[in-house]
Amino acid sequence: MRDAARHRSMILALAMRELQSRYIGTLGGMFWALAHPLAIVVVFYFVFAVGFRAQAPVNTPFILWFVCGLVPWFFFSEVLPAITNSITGNAHLVKKTVFPTEVLPLVHVIAALIPHGIFLLVLGAMMLLYQVPLAPERLLFIYFLLCTCLLLLGLGWLLAALQVFYRDIGQALTIGLNLWFWSTPIVWSLEIMPAPIAQWMVYNPMYYIVQGYRGTLIFPTVTWPPLDQTLVFWAVTLTLLFLGAFVFQRLKPEFADVL
Repeated sequence: MRDAARHRSMILALAMRELQSRYIGTLGGMFWALAHPLAIVVVFYFVFAVGFRAQAPVNTPFILWFVCGLVPWFFFSEVLPAITNSITGNAHLVKKTVFPTEVLPLVHVIAALIPHGIFLLVLGAMMLLYQVPLAPERLLFIYFLLCTCLLLLGLGWLLAALQVFYRDIGQALTIGLNLWFWSTPIVWSLEIMPAPIAQWMVYNPMYYIVQGYRGTLIFPTVTWPPLDQTLVFWAVTLTLLFLGAFVFQRLKPEFADVL
């Protein structure tokens, strides 16, 4: 983190380059940052709300409840694979002895904040459409955005370091994220789960984040996760953060030789 503060100008420059490289040569440009999540929203809405007639809890419109849960998940699922490939995909930078490779995962987190902000604007427009009362305390969602970033950094440092030596990590991550999505109450409500299964959901860090976004943004009054869920989330996240940093620093001297 000290390296990140010291190289903040370089990180911002690399983040802007990463963001521009995604849409360079396209006619739509940043429009594609909005088109992708909107297409997913439309498909899931017709499948679950129209086809299966799914209902959201606490008298909230299903589409609003679903989109609010998808916003943090889309940010998480887009950034984690990018971070995992950040070392192997930037071998020309890693091989420079003076380059701080530990900042590469942070570059992808910062680059993804702009598409995330665009998706949040769409959610804000939907909140106005459904007459969700706006209040200053709804800005508390920023806390859960910070939670997501720290979770991404911990997992990202760990997976990015291991990916250099085991290229199967990236392939397994695709399967893992798919399973993680369906095990997180984004398109389904926790209320439909049997109690013995629902009680284990507290150990899913994305459940804490998704519920946090919903509680601070779309419910009539701002609600906060229970203290026990908060403690479990930070125990898991800080463990991953320190483990990821430790593994990354231990393996970092060998990156150039392997690549």
